Amino acid sequence: MIDLNSKLPYYSQLKEYILNQINSGVLEKGNKIPSELDLAEQYGISRPTVRQAIGELVQEGYLVKKRGLGTFVSSPIITGNANVFTTFAEEMMASGLKHGAKLISNRIVQASDKLASELKIKYGSHVFEIVRLRLANDEPLAIRTSFIPCELYPDLLQEDLEGIPLYVLFEKRGLIANGSTQSFQAVSALPEEAELLQVEDGSPMMLCSGVAYNEKKIPIEKYKALHLGNRFRFTIEQSIKTPAALLQEGIMSFEQIHF
Repeated sequence: MIDLNSKLPYYSQLKEYILNQINSGVLEKGNKIPSELDLAEQYGISRPTVRQAIGELVQEGYLVKKRGLGTFVSSPIITGNANVFTTFAEEMMASGLKHGAKLISNRIVQASDKLASELKIKYGSHVFEIVRLRLANDEPLAIRTSFIPCELYPDLLQEDLEGIPLYVLFEKRGLIANGSTQSFQAVSALPEEAELLQVEDGSPMMLCSGVAYNEKKIPIEKYKALHLGNRFRFTIEQSIKTPAALLQEGIMSFEQIHF
């Protein structure tokens, strides 16, 4: 498996070999892989070389280390296109997974200055705050908090917020989501978030924050979605433009994210 005459580094060859086993189904979700020492002896390479290959696969989300137990094949990575507006339900269906939701909390709050500005409503207006745990094949993957102006959907809290996707409910009221503006930020899981997502405190997360709007550019939802960092990958298509041009178009922003 390791070609000693190849110009490809040994760690890269081992990484590619393990990745091919995962992609071909030889190694399935939950399978434990051999220890670093066993792999080093098996393929005649140094332990630091093995550690680098395994470390990169863990970092990229293909493997997961469990303290005191070993290294295991993780769940499949979900890839999303950040250039296209899609819902969580659509992303899961595209990945062949069954989507679901568990309602954590729902209440009516008053819009702060910042929230009112983002939703283009008056300061102090009533807004629904809905927190849901998003699931794929009954496995927790994300925590999504939605802020929706009460005037858009007065009886929203009477709906089935676990069984019916939010945007499906929106469509019943003629609120068709046409796009969104969003930003991404790497964060660590807080204790209460880690408990919901069944991971350790401080685990790496991807925080997606944005505002969804309809075809008239009227905001219908302010959201923040905390995704498991090792389960999601977002792709972004870029073009060459100067920072000044991006600022003029409103694409680049230096505003800090606070919640």
